[in-house]
Amino acid sequence: MTRPNRSTDTRPTNLHTKFSRAIRVNFVNFAAAVALLAGAPLAGAGASAQTLPPGLTERVAQIAKTDAGKVGAYAIDIDTGAMLAINADNRFPMASAVKLAIAATYLDGVDKGRWNLATMHMLDEGMRVRSDGITDTLPHAGVALSGANLIELSLTVSDNTATDMLLKAVGGPAAVTRWLQSKGIDGQRVDRTIARLLIDVSGHTTDPKQADGPALATFMPVEPWKSDDERWPVNAAFDADPRDSTTPRAMGELIARLRKGELLKPATTTFLFDVLARCKTGTKRVKALLPMGTRWAHKTGTLPGISNDVGVLTLPNGHRVAIALLSYGIADPTTRDARLAEIGRTVFDAFQLQR
Repeated sequence: MTRPNRSTDTRPTNLHTKFSRAIRVNFVNFAAAVALLAGAPLAGAGASAQTLPPGLTERVAQIAKTDAGKVGAYAIDIDTGAMLAINADNRFPMASAVKLAIAATYLDGVDKGRWNLATMHMLDEGMRVRSDGITDTLPHAGVALSGANLIELSLTVSDNTATDMLLKAVGGPAAVTRWLQSKGIDGQRVDRTIARLLIDVSGHTTDPKQADGPALATFMPVEPWKSDDERWPVNAAFDADPRDSTTPRAMGELIARLRKGELLKPATTTFLFDVLARCKTGTKRVKALLPMGTRWAHKTGTLPGISNDVGVLTLPNGHRVAIALLSYGIADPTTRDARLAEIGRTVFDAFQLQR
């Protein structure tokens, strides 16, 4: 989701000094501890391919511990079933991570022959909102894009207008929730357009008779917008709202089942994860501390106090790990992004050491 203040998210040379030093030291300590334990017998050694290094849960729980808000983590090795869960059954606001389920619902329509990836969708100008794809590069009326291009913009640059166009095509938020339920994903729900999400998290009151796009434009005009520096505070009521929320477990299971090809046909599954691998957002989260060249096919979500990063990590040994990292209620973005980065690297290291 495009951040309200349009802050630039580029890959840093280093994370903020305050956090990078602590993270690097912790990794050295953790790696050393695992190395010392590598020769020791592990509990449950009979299921060696599904046994993670001892102390991993406690280690990640310590990273996730926060005085404000909450951090949740769920990771499962798609190839062995090895699993990690921290606050995995608590609900978290999805922010733009919701766009994964929206794209999957559209692709299910492709599989069923309702439309195809080349089907063109015309932009209703009343749906145009401030965002990093359509509005930034195609400011004039008369925009029409294929389903494939809408998914590309929605998932790689988190374009809000493209996402609401996909939502309209599939039949609205309720259609996405029905699709999730039909696939047995019970801990995740979709209730609002992206425009309405932004209205609700902002704390502004709008005319209920207005459509979501025009209502948002009353305080977040589409133009001019590049110089806008409005910053919104953490919204505890929004964070507690069950609408447009997921548990880390539900999100992780959705990602894992998509990657295994259980929910979409092979061609649409491949298309989806190729797009996710091109994601340009979240460079200060999981991607920040992964070894160069590691494949991390993912989707982020960002709102005031909220940083999410969910996707599939491919390890050097070829194993695929579905990861859902979610957080809310942490005002400083550097702090919450650094936590996700450290958890991501810890998962990367530990899942390679499973027996």
